[in-house]
Amino acid sequence: MTVESLLTRLASYVDKPSEAAFGPLALEVYSLQCASIPAIARLAESSGARPESIDDWRQIPLVPTLAFKSQSLHVQEPLETFRSSGTRGVGRSTHYHPFPDLYRTLIDRSFPRECLSGLVEPSMLSLVPRRTDQPDSSLSFMVEHVVKQFGSDDSDYAIGPRGIKLPIARSWLGARQREGAPCLVLATSLALDQLLDALEKRYLHFRLPPGSVLFETGGLKGREREVSRDRLQARTTEYLGLGPESIVWEYGMTELSSQAYASQRSQWRYRLPSWVRVRALHPETLVDQPAGASGLLAFLDLGNLGSAIHVLTEDVGRVAEDGSFWLEGRATDAELRGCSLTVEELALT
Repeated sequence: MTVESLLTRLASYVDKPSEAAFGPLALEVYSLQCASIPAIARLAESSGARPESIDDWRQIPLVPTLAFKSQSLHVQEPLETFRSSGTRGVGRSTHYHPFPDLYRTLIDRSFPRECLSGLVEPSMLSLVPRRTDQPDSSLSFMVEHVVKQFGSDDSDYAIGPRGIKLPIARSWLGARQREGAPCLVLATSLALDQLLDALEKRYLHFRLPPGSVLFETGGLKGREREVSRDRLQARTTEYLGLGPESIVWEYGMTELSSQAYASQRSQWRYRLPSWVRVRALHPETLVDQPAGASGLLAFLDLGNLGSAIHVLTEDVGRVAEDGSFWLEGRATDAELRGCSLTVEELALT
């Protein structure tokens, strides 16, 4: 199976997903990665999970996100290189991406359905930095593509290296309020909190039009004070006029090529696209937990065709019967000891 044929099959699967086709496609991608990535081949050998010896995608060895800090995982020369913020521990995860067009296709198949709610070329305000400011950010890559692909010509960015650009944000918010057409704000939780701080200090209140959407992603890393999600939502309503029904939470990470989304209509459970599966695993045994029980979250992401498809995260959550999940927080160092052992297996020479 060649890379080109797998890309073609994956594109077909994304357009017409089939539960029966998911497993075989995942196993073929794993076989390609074993043949192309020495670290994955070593892991397959040490875990006794060579491609010819397994028949279920759950048997594909897990690659911890920690491994992305030390291993070069790519089936071909990368055309894009994404790096994490490095806010936890030492070093930054690096995701080498040989197939950025595949990444764009996956965004096109999931973002509009979950975040646009029928909006056609809405005006967008991004509180996520431009790629010129953060060229190795996968989130900046995604948002830049979304703004170009789905936004109107009067979309804008209101953030730079020094933080929120309040004059731009104020002008954009005022124009959208006057026009009355639904719009879209894209923000990290941290940037949103900073914008709301600036509006509060100046006693500025806006009422974005009904049907507008707030895309919110990421945590409140690096803040001196804790900001609860409830408080952030309350301030979003007070200063932007957007209630909880207008908010879409995104779950994504540098090490994955796909995103999950949660909203009021999903009872705030994160929903995954058809080409991704999630598991909650016992932190010591890495055995699947029963539905609704807490565990380390692991994702089989076919979008990671170019790197490692079965990724064990440092996040804790619960998986529902329908494959959606709740995010509960970050794992403790004790819970991540198994991840370190797997990284050692990847690094064996």
